[in-house]
Amino acid sequence: MTKHVFYKPEDGWSGDYIPFYWNGTFYLFYLLDRHSPRGHLDGVPWCLTETSDFVNFTSRGVVLPGGTEQDQDLCVYTGSVLAAQDRFHIFYTGNNPFMRQMGLPEQKVMHAVSDDLRHWTKIPEDTFQAPEGYEPHDWRDPFVYLDERDGQYHMLLAARLKEGALPRRGCTAHLVSSDLKTWQQLPPLWAPESYYTHECPELFQMGEWYYLIFSEFSDINRTRYVMSKSPDGPWI
Repeated sequence: MTKHVFYKPEDGWSGDYIPFYWNGTFYLFYLLDRHSPRGHLDGVPWCLTETSDFVNFTSRGVVLPGGTEQDQDLCVYTGSVLAAQDRFHIFYTGNNPFMRQMGLPEQKVMHAVSDDLRHWTKIPEDTFQAPEGYEPHDWRDPFVYLDERDGQYHMLLAARLKEGALPRRGCTAHLVSSDLKTWQQLPPLWAPESYYTHECPELFQMGEWYYLIFSEFSDINRTRYVMSKSPDGPWI
């Protein structure tokens, strides 16, 4: 156990924290950058550190390793964690820049499950790519939540439409599922024709308002939000 005002892994840099709270413990999943010679071309895993007070941290090391140059998830990029169907689920971005050289999508959404939040099993058959109408190499950062209104699981994604002004095709893609395995495409939750893409989207309710937040992928690099009285919009 280590004590830090801010947690830092001993074997590299951490980024894109994905926090999950369960039974008094905060499970902080993160991407590990080992500063290897080829950078991210040598792969990126998810690691885990746990804390109950944000002073004392217990590191669990790598819990979701990256694959090889032939695997979609050479880099295990950002996603989300949820408890559902008596298990825990991670939906994450499988990123492999070598796929472009083979005419395949660089990014796909992938799925892993666990019974204890520390040991994870990947489910390769649940992998899926951007559907028609979206650019194939920007399909990432899945955020999954249960909508109690319809009893369905909803997924938001950072995506880019195939049509429109090149730097303004960014949108928040929206999918729905009843079983966390088969996903149905819905119209984008928000497509303002304003940004290159909407990274790491997340939706939550505070009071009577719903907030959709995302990172603007541009030279400005701002975190932005829009708000609505409904989780379906319209957004202001």
